[in-house]
Amino acid sequence: MYQEYCEMKRPDKPVEIKAKNAQNYPTDPDNDYRVSDIQKHLKLRVLRSGAKKWEYDYIHRGSRRKHTMGDLNEITPTAARALVMGWETNRKKGLDPFTKAAKGISLTTEAEAYFNHRRIMPKTTKTGVKTGISPEEYKDRQRRFQRHFADDAIAQTPLLKLQLSEIKKWFSRLSAETPSEALHCLFLASHMTSIILEDNEELAGAIVNKFDAAISKDEKKLIKEAIEESRQKRPLTQPEFKALWQAAEEWPDKLEGLLVQFIMCLSIRGKHAGRLLKEDIQKKTLDGKDYFFIETTFKKTPDIVVLHKAAEDIYKKVLKLHQEKGWITEFLFPSQNWTGGKEQGLRTRGMNKDDIRRAFTGNSHGAKGIRGAAAAQQPSLLGITAKTSAEKAKYGVWKKKPVGIHDVRDTYATEAEDIFEAAAFLQNSSTEVTKKSYRQEKFSTKLQLATRKGKVLGDILG
Repeated sequence: MYQEYCEMKRPDKPVEIKAKNAQNYPTDPDNDYRVSDIQKHLKLRVLRSGAKKWEYDYIHRGSRRKHTMGDLNEITPTAARALVMGWETNRKKGLDPFTKAAKGISLTTEAEAYFNHRRIMPKTTKTGVKTGISPEEYKDRQRRFQRHFADDAIAQTPLLKLQLSEIKKWFSRLSAETPSEALHCLFLASHMTSIILEDNEELAGAIVNKFDAAISKDEKKLIKEAIEESRQKRPLTQPEFKALWQAAEEWPDKLEGLLVQFIMCLSIRGKHAGRLLKEDIQKKTLDGKDYFFIETTFKKTPDIVVLHKAAEDIYKKVLKLHQEKGWITEFLFPSQNWTGGKEQGLRTRGMNKDDIRRAFTGNSHGAKGIRGAAAAQQPSLLGITAKTSAEKAKYGVWKKKPVGIHDVRDTYATEAEDIFEAAAFLQNSSTEVTKKSYRQEKFSTKLQLATRKGKVLGDILG
């Protein structure tokens, strides 16, 4: 009986905590208290509620810290001691106790931690403050990691062992396939490594960011310039535009057809259209008339796009389609799941660039998409190849390149009255961006400039 009474008492000095005895530690109705184990820095916290939780109580960089390890029912005393012994080994070396063995750290092992990082994961606090990156960018990075990293040695090789030559080969391979995607992947790998080095003192003391070191700024700059130069301006002709509109009108998948028409109406980027939420389109009444408008962010720049009559008609057709299908989704153009060639319902996201590309240009199974359907009336939509040596020397591979959904924006920029209207058409914040990437000056505009120059000269000479 005396032994049982001792086990019921609250220990007042370090003891070898045992699971059975610890279950009998009495609760204090007024305060939590802690029992110290014979393993230094390991304590069992007895809460007023009766719950018992392990704590690691330690000092690091001059400050005392407590780390809750788990419940007594989940972690045995032996396992708790083993955990603390491991953390203490790191702490005594001057490292953060929770640092992982540097030799095993790779992009793959840290992927989950990266996507849960406070600066990465999108989150809105109770007070409405948004932290992390945008939900769209977050999803893009997740998809990019799955596509280009998850099954690749570049992500599985420990960062300590990863050679600069291996990174260069990986980047060269990606650059040869899709240069723009290669730059996105390089940024992701570099950013992941930066976060890893921030959180691991041992690794940070051993290496620099190898993804920054492997590819020079000059090389990245050259690739960016090559991408810009390779993008030929391709405004659609009037017959091409009409054929594309009609093909979208007759397209079997009504949502895909309406998406293409919506983009053609407003000249917004495809990715922005795919990400639109229903709540992004608002209504305002002026002089007794209702107007619909989009208030959202285009390339980090907040802007408003008012829907003209044709765009408003397309918008209403989309809402009617949602009603007919019984879709419950926050997205205006939700991504449809056609796994196995059968409609499996909706995905929990809007259409991304892959969805839009499949709808517009077709897939790997031979389907030609909306552009292919329109090409039956206007073959030039699929491009005109240079045939003679002289043509190839003058034009390159394409005498007239295939039209892309993005080229709808070229069409609006070309038809604009001036560079300022063109920038407004495209939701660009800078006329320089518009002129460099999209605008083709019309001959009539150049003629007007020549007339003005002649007048200035006449005025000067009298």
